[in-house]
Amino acid sequence: MSANALEVRLREGRERIDLARYTDTLTQVQRALNDIDHVLTQRKTVRPAWIVQDLGHDEQELVVRLSARETSRRDHASLLASIDALVSGVEQLQETPEVPQYYTATTVERLLRIGKPGNGVQEVSLATVNDTAGPHFPVSEPVREHARLAMTGTQVSLGSVAGWIDQMSVRRLNKGVSSVSLFDPSTRRAVLGRLPAEMQAVVESMWRRRVLARGTVWRNDHGQVVKIDIEHLEPLPEEPATPAPVAELLGIAPDWLGGQSVDDYIREARRA
Repeated sequence: MSANALEVRLREGRERIDLARYTDTLTQVQRALNDIDHVLTQRKTVRPAWIVQDLGHDEQELVVRLSARETSRRDHASLLASIDALVSGVEQLQETPEVPQYYTATTVERLLRIGKPGNGVQEVSLATVNDTAGPHFPVSEPVREHARLAMTGTQVSLGSVAGWIDQMSVRRLNKGVSSVSLFDPSTRRAVLGRLPAEMQAVVESMWRRRVLARGTVWRNDHGQVVKIDIEHLEPLPEEPATPAPVAELLGIAPDWLGGQSVDDYIREARRA
């Protein structure tokens, strides 16, 4: 069953939680949800308007439930899909230093900020809510360490990344270098692409298009590509929204079986 809300729990220490830390944590959660929603939809659409569904205090924990305001411009279940992805990512990072599906480098950075103890916060945990809250997954030190390792490139080589380029993630880095997000539908993960400022016009011309980026590639210890220093960009053909029907494929290679029937070809292949 899909989530209908996200529960955020902030556990207090001996001191009360600072107001600035409380609001910043919720802001980072909201932005992480929007990061994931942007990757999930891969198209220009109305974004979720996150609202406070419930607010409470449970012993030493401040409890906030967030949901998305319904709109006629988008299915409500799709507005809430990022909740499952966010919580599933925290659950995965408890066990392994891999970039979760639908996460970007920015999402990981937000998670590190959400889970950092201090200013009255001992721990932040997240749970999906399907009428009742599911298991809570703390953004603990092991989770944060796995997140850091997942984004650490330990293997370097020349290579390429195919994906959808996202101009909305363009941001200025040091020394005149900008960055973009490249989402690979086959892995359902996004790769950080760094490129010189002079390629900015090229990026803008390929916004929200499927491209092939070539350059120096960094992979983590699990072999996942986490970033690429882009030296060349070229557009790729758009993938069809739906696969071609079988009827359209029949007869496209009449000589492929050497004049044999399908049954004869299979019998001969099995004898080989």
